[in-house]
Amino acid sequence: MGEWLVDTSAPLGSGAFAEVLPAWRERAGMAGVQRAIKIYKAVGDGERQRRALEEIQVQEQLLGCPYVVAYVDAFLVEDGLYDGGVAQVMEMGDVSLASRLASERLRRMTVGEVAEMLGGVAEALDHIHARGLVHADLKPGNIVRCRGIWKVADFNATSVLAGGRGRDQGGTQAYMSPQRLAAEGHGSVRREDDMWSLGVVLGECLLGRLPRRPDGSPEPDAAVLAERIVAELRRGEADHELVVLLRELLSTDPALRPRAAATALRLRALAHRAAEEGTDLVRWSGLACSSFGNSHLEVFTAGRQDGLRHRWIVQGWSDWHGMAAPCAVRAIAVGSPREFEQHLWLLDHEGRIWVRSLAVDRETYAPVEDWSAWQPWPAPADGVTVVDLAATNAPWAQHCLLAVDNQGRAWCRPWNAHGGWSDWWALPDLPEGLVTVRAATGAAGVGALDGRGVLWRSPGLYTRSWYRPLPAEHPPVRGFALLPDDAVVVLTGEGVELRAGGMHTGPLTPAPAGDYVAVDASSRWLGHLELVLRDREDRILHTWAHRWDTGWWEWHPEWAELSG
Repeated sequence: MGEWLVDTSAPLGSGAFAEVLPAWRERAGMAGVQRAIKIYKAVGDGERQRRALEEIQVQEQLLGCPYVVAYVDAFLVEDGLYDGGVAQVMEMGDVSLASRLASERLRRMTVGEVAEMLGGVAEALDHIHARGLVHADLKPGNIVRCRGIWKVADFNATSVLAGGRGRDQGGTQAYMSPQRLAAEGHGSVRREDDMWSLGVVLGECLLGRLPRRPDGSPEPDAAVLAERIVAELRRGEADHELVVLLRELLSTDPALRPRAAATALRLRALAHRAAEEGTDLVRWSGLACSSFGNSHLEVFTAGRQDGLRHRWIVQGWSDWHGMAAPCAVRAIAVGSPREFEQHLWLLDHEGRIWVRSLAVDRETYAPVEDWSAWQPWPAPADGVTVVDLAATNAPWAQHCLLAVDNQGRAWCRPWNAHGGWSDWWALPDLPEGLVTVRAATGAAGVGALDGRGVLWRSPGLYTRSWYRPLPAEHPPVRGFALLPDDAVVVLTGEGVELRAGGMHTGPLTPAPAGDYVAVDASSRWLGHLELVLRDREDRILHTWAHRWDTGWWEWHPEWAELSG
């Protein structure tokens, strides 16, 4: 079909108006890039052709929002089975929310999962509404996961607003507001109708299904449906803040429903709260730094309020830039298994790992192309739940990804000499009850922290000897970074401390007062160290050290604040 190969035997969806098929571009270098093609059944039907073109124009307007399924291309099919049809190429999703709810009714979605997912959906609605549009058919079937990120899809019923109202072009009754149902499809749609639909979806996610009548049929009265959703959630002792938000979204008075932007902020705050509740800050870093070459350093954070973002230095510090994440972030790992290529891993609170990569020009350090899409990364073994993640972050060191599971065991997946990833393997003879494992920066060795706050060190990944580099009476450690010559920077409730070990070093300038909860280190070249701290208020601080020819390490006399 034009430049595209489509698989007609495995439709992704089919209805009276259109069919969606998996597709690949028939072009050199694009063999592994999969997309979805929506073919509109509009041959000889002027009204359907108009609707198809309107949907394509809407998709073009919404380009740039990370929570809307991305538009790629559109064309008229000129031969073959779909001759004369209109086709739209879009980002490929792997599962819809409707499918997930249908397959996971025995395991309800957690508050964090629901808030994280629908926070992105609310951001998509805000993006849609800001462009004078109303989606008009928000439902689980039109929320799909693309490379780990949940996105809004299917804009066939979308209307352009004029005076705050758009033409009602149909939708799904179970998710329609009382106002739309009362008009029986002959009225108009407003932004507030999308917010009602979001409230119904929120209730369905929390309950696992929508309440039905005694005979098993859907509840046709929207107001009654809303009351039953709230009543069932109260009986199940659902999260109070989510129930309050849901009641506002399902208000029978449209003027009382919160707007999309405000809803997104509330859901994001709930996602971050749920991510941290019951999580020891020792086990939650949300901070990583790495380098893929001489003049480059990059810092990644996952804040309680700011989401995933990064900032880098090549010839000067960039601004902070946000990144769309496929999950609420528990841990970040970043490193360069290949020269001038950076990998970024995220760990979510269910133990799933996600990865994306970026290649840069070796002369200018400018990206060769954009970050790749998020992809799932295999767990160390079946039944293993990962609770922490780290990576080698010096570009000239042997690269590996490190993980700790919920049984306190440590795992390693090294980058091998053949330019690929070896299998995961368990580190031998470990201390018990580990919560994190970190590779040394600019040196050989690996460090581990147990649940009591005791720090352990080993000369290498393949050795079986572990020792305690700090005295037994040392305060519990909540974070650490291993440096050359057995030096170590540790965080305790009392502050930041450099234990020099055998390292010939000048003093580390005391960090500004703060309750520090995360530390990471990197090395841009041999004889150079970078150190980054984060405190409980999400303040980010940075300093560095270099090694003189005499072997003497000297720390920069100041800390730079990178938070702004």
